[in-house]
Amino acid sequence: MMNKWMIKGMTVMIAGTVVLAGCSSTTPTDTETAETAVTETTASAATTADTSTTNTTANETVSVDSGAGAEGTPPGEPPTGGAGGTPPDGQAGEAKDSIIEVVEQVAADTAITEESDEVELADAFLATLTDEEKETVSYELTEENAVHWTNLPANSTNRNGAALGDLSEESVEAALKLAKASLSEEGFETMLNIIRSDEFLTTDTGRTEWGSGLYYIAILGTPSATDTWMLQISGHHLAENLVFNGEEVSATPQFTGTEPQTFELDGTTYSPVETRKEGMYAVIDSLDDTQLATAKISKSFTDVVVGAGQDGQFPESEGIRYAELNTEQQELVKTAIQAWVKDANSETSETLLTEYLSEEALAETYIGWSGSTDPDVIGSYVRIDGPRLWLEMAAQQGVAYSSGESAEAHFHTVWRDKVSDYAGEFTE
Repeated sequence: MMNKWMIKGMTVMIAGTVVLAGCSSTTPTDTETAETAVTETTASAATTADTSTTNTTANETVSVDSGAGAEGTPPGEPPTGGAGGTPPDGQAGEAKDSIIEVVEQVAADTAITEESDEVELADAFLATLTDEEKETVSYELTEENAVHWTNLPANSTNRNGAALGDLSEESVEAALKLAKASLSEEGFETMLNIIRSDEFLTTDTGRTEWGSGLYYIAILGTPSATDTWMLQISGHHLAENLVFNGEEVSATPQFTGTEPQTFELDGTTYSPVETRKEGMYAVIDSLDDTQLATAKISKSFTDVVVGAGQDGQFPESEGIRYAELNTEQQELVKTAIQAWVKDANSETSETLLTEYLSEEALAETYIGWSGSTDPDVIGSYVRIDGPRLWLEMAAQQGVAYSSGESAEAHFHTVWRDKVSDYAGEFTE
């Protein structure tokens, strides 16, 4: 099977790189070659850049290949869809209303489960919208629209759909119920915890480029029990790209991350990616010196490799083969994989785990690391790379918490499926 992204990647590998003003002072090093990254740094809050030309938010610098649009946007015009794929004029960089009360209401609602009908819930959500909002949320299911997502703090140009903070409470509730039905209990909790982390960031720092209202929802195609359609929910450190095709659901590509690693909000402590971190680094910590040397990747990384705008650009496999691990270490690898895959609804996760954990797939699965084996060291990087499965986790310098006693690394993670990203709609 030849993937269109792989063909594009051949061209991109030849292309140079450009740096757009805005989340990182870090650009790819010689060791990173064409594996460019969307990174975040400690730049102070600044005036939002002119989004009509740079398509970036203050405090964001994006390293992108010259053949692609800013922040992983496809080249050329913005995706077609509501208002040209963007919210109304004047919204870029503006703070949005908090949705955290509705988040907690839906989290506590036991009536909605992954057994609920996503099509009915999607139609119910659309029914709560005004005509203008419905136009903003609705898109054709095309390759250009589907790949238009990012992990950067939200503004009006770098992602599809409408900000939840611009919608009525009824609409927000309906949107979150749709998300709850589309993910597993664990997956929905991961999503909510990332939203909560952004609410913590804005309340703790007073900076308005973050906040729970700055998460967007878009529907690509027409919700249907038989035809293909897609739900996108994205914002800072989050991208859920869920494609429905009859009874089948595709859960990738998925981006998850967090800053800070652990926080307290309204008396409850949250750690959005702790299970992922513990799973990955338990594998690395179990390796002896010889295994660590074999598993070490030759390049260093400032961020995840196959993030937004890098569809299909998987590097050559490196690291230690699963077959070279002992039984206990192999079980740790399986546990780490499940930390991501079980975010999908149970039927999807069971199907994917059967594929990823098959004897044939594991025989061709590699575990690799770079930078440091300590997850709290900036530049620490871990990946699991199989015939279909791609998982990676990178430790970056903090943005909100970059100095003093509060300074710590923050994490970016990506889960991709080399065959069925976007349900395989754009592969051949």
